[in-house]
Amino acid sequence: MRTLLIAAVVTGLPCAAVGQVLAEVGGVSITQQQVVTADPAAAKDKAVHDKVLLTLINRQAMLNAAGRTGIKNTPEYKRASKQAEEDAMIRLMEQQFIASHPVTDKEIADAYQKLVAALPPEQYRLREITTDSYPAAETAIAEIKGGKFFSIVAAEQSQDAQTAPLGGETGWVSEPQLLAPILKAVRLLKVGDVTGPVAVPKGFAVLQLLGKRPTPKPVLAEIKSQLTALIQQQQWDAYVIKLRTEQSAHLVVPLPAK
Repeated sequence: MRTLLIAAVVTGLPCAAVGQVLAEVGGVSITQQQVVTADPAAAKDKAVHDKVLLTLINRQAMLNAAGRTGIKNTPEYKRASKQAEEDAMIRLMEQQFIASHPVTDKEIADAYQKLVAALPPEQYRLREITTDSYPAAETAIAEIKGGKFFSIVAAEQSQDAQTAPLGGETGWVSEPQLLAPILKAVRLLKVGDVTGPVAVPKGFAVLQLLGKRPTPKPVLAEIKSQLTALIQQQQWDAYVIKLRTEQSAHLVVPLPAK
């Protein structure tokens, strides 16, 4: 309680000095510098500052308690410490590799063109009624042909819990997102047409085409960071494979057949 009171009083200060001790836990000091190092936003945001300080207090309390139990002398701790040290070495090595291999604008442009070229040509906006039997699908079609709105029939009869409340609407979907029999049927439709029953794994579907358009291309500026991260990962993966090859990595015991 005394420690928390100290923290509450100290964090009320508008701007603590970097080396100022903000709290003590079991004789261990926690400074303003430690708080800001843990989260730089704490230097300007009091709410963040207080949260980080409390986290450090709790962390130190647990560390103090753990130290008194002799955990450091256990085999489990030594294994975990070794694993953490190795993970840190690999993580820092990866960071250094990425820093020394900056992604060029040409690499990003090439990756963008490759992405655009792989896009499916068209997207479709559909309504869909999924039924568990052929007769049920025929009944739905008959009601639509009789003048009942497709959306009402979908809401009443479709077995698809996601689209039924939306009147059967799927939104814009790309060709790879559609089941093969549905895609085959949709490609033959004009906007407004209804078709079915179409056999699908869960039964039979009745479809209505609401719209068709070329697949929109993503804006390069909006996905540049994702492309950069992808290229960096690919470069790192290739480097790891190179390291394996250089060190003659091989299996001593073959992997079991799947």
